[in-house]
Amino acid sequence: MLFESLDKLKRNSIMSAILLTVLGIIVMICPRDRIPMLTLVFGYTLIIIAIVMMLNFFASKKSLMDYIKFVGALALLIVGACVLIFRDDLLRVLAWLFGVLLILDGARTMFHAFTYARRSQRKGWWVLAVLSLLLIVAGIIVFLNPWWDTPNMLMKVIGCAVLFSAVVSGFRLLWTWPLRNAKGGNDDGDK
Repeated sequence: MLFESLDKLKRNSIMSAILLTVLGIIVMICPRDRIPMLTLVFGYTLIIIAIVMMLNFFASKKSLMDYIKFVGALALLIVGACVLIFRDDLLRVLAWLFGVLLILDGARTMFHAFTYARRSQRKGWWVLAVLSLLLIVAGIIVFLNPWWDTPNMLMKVIGCAVLFSAVVSGFRLLWTWPLRNAKGGNDDGDK
């Protein structure tokens, strides 16, 4: 059971690191006159992802996790609609959206640090906990938006924060995979 969860975590960490890297680069290099188009693409992408998640719910076995994913899909649909509706107040919507995304990613990484990385018997597993705490702090800073008011500067800050999140996802992948013990089998830290 543990290794199935770790294999799923491995795939999710690889995909999230790749997607966050691409998103961070796109957001950082986006010229100022293309920001409204990027916002439309982002809003429609959120809506499409939410619809796909809802369709997966209707085809699932309806476990508790499926209901949680369905509620997440509804929230994603609402956020996507808000991005499309409130395009005039783009700065605040983007700061809230990416701030919450970074806070949730940091909390998930913190959970994985204490659930899997500590059990993997790797030295320095606590670095992942510190990185996840920094990710949560970055999310709070982006959410509060204290120092920047121009769309161009906000996009650069969001791009840097998302790239940092991709780096943390890569570290999460490294530190959560268990080591082989001396007997040749995999061990999750129990002796």
